[in-house]
Amino acid sequence: MKTKTSFYLFSFLVLGMCLMLTESCDKDDEPVPILTTSDVTEITPVSAKCGGHITSNGGATVTERGVCWSTGLTPTIADSKTSEVPGTSTFTSTISGLTAGTTYYVRSYATNANGTGYGAALSFQAFNLSIVMVSIPGGTFTMGSPITEVDRYPNESQHVVTLTPFRMNKFEITNTQFAAFLNAKSIGSDGLYAAGTYPTEALIYTSMYNYDLGLHYALGQWAPVVGYENHPVNNVTWYGAAEFATFMGGHLPTEAQWEYACRAGTTTTFNTGICLNNLQANYNWAYPYNTCTNTNMTYPGKTQSVGSYSPNAFGLHDMHGNVWEWCNDWYGTYYIGPQTDPTGSATGLSRVMRGGGWFVGGADGCRSAFRLYGPPDGYSDNRGFRLVSPE
Repeated sequence: MKTKTSFYLFSFLVLGMCLMLTESCDKDDEPVPILTTSDVTEITPVSAKCGGHITSNGGATVTERGVCWSTGLTPTIADSKTSEVPGTSTFTSTISGLTAGTTYYVRSYATNANGTGYGAALSFQAFNLSIVMVSIPGGTFTMGSPITEVDRYPNESQHVVTLTPFRMNKFEITNTQFAAFLNAKSIGSDGLYAAGTYPTEALIYTSMYNYDLGLHYALGQWAPVVGYENHPVNNVTWYGAAEFATFMGGHLPTEAQWEYACRAGTTTTFNTGICLNNLQANYNWAYPYNTCTNTNMTYPGKTQSVGSYSPNAFGLHDMHGNVWEWCNDWYGTYYIGPQTDPTGSATGLSRVMRGGGWFVGGADGCRSAFRLYGPPDGYSDNRGFRLVSPE
């Protein structure tokens, strides 16, 4: 009797274990969503777009979907991910927070009650334009020029400005860098960027004639004039500078940021002192400042490669001369009271340019406080820009 009871008990336990195993196996076999990963598009230095197409929800409602990415070969939702509105069929996500020049792997995912399914992994590299940024410490300075400064203008009234730390391009944006942006966005010979913030405004114009220092459009591509690859981009409008800034995940400097960065702690006419000689900047050397003199009065008559002259105390090159640099601000009268991180006038007809340039103007236009301005659709072979970003 005892033997039979033991046999029944053993059989019951075995049956229970089999049922448990069967239930577990059935659970594991319950299908997760099936989907594919779409191509990676609109790659910038800091973002990209990717998505997926769900071909089966696995017999259960999809509760979450999106893309996941990492620097590893098989990203999962434990890594970086997006989360789109639940559903089936096709979706697209924006990947953000990328590091320029880094290779990433991305794949789509979809989750139902049974688990998460993944599409195939694709690789891409965040766009890299080799742009070097310099950290600019925050601080307080006196913006504008004193009334005793020779050749000053009434619109340079002095006032106290405090700025939080930021980063700025070490060099002016080059022809090579801007051409890469134009080609990445498939911008044609008319310079229009249909998908941009300013779709009806030309971003750049082809350089030509005697001052052929910039970009040409041929065979469906923009390319620098041979020999000017590392020269500052020119013939770019404010709209072009602003669109490039968006592409790079930065923005154009405010007028206050520009002057603060240019001065680099100095209070003199230039960051080089009371004079700016022919060994310190590219401008028309026939016209030195005030009583200053130049050892060479025949200037190059064209842009120079970025970084051709020594940097200021912040490590920034060509803050004086080479090309005028677009700022973000609308041109307007200074607010004279103390300000923190000012952004200039709210509206206007012209945008501010700073720094002076190689063409025509003498050293007086290169003064740290000098303000030039022009319509945002204006352009010339003497006009370029650089970017800033938060620290």
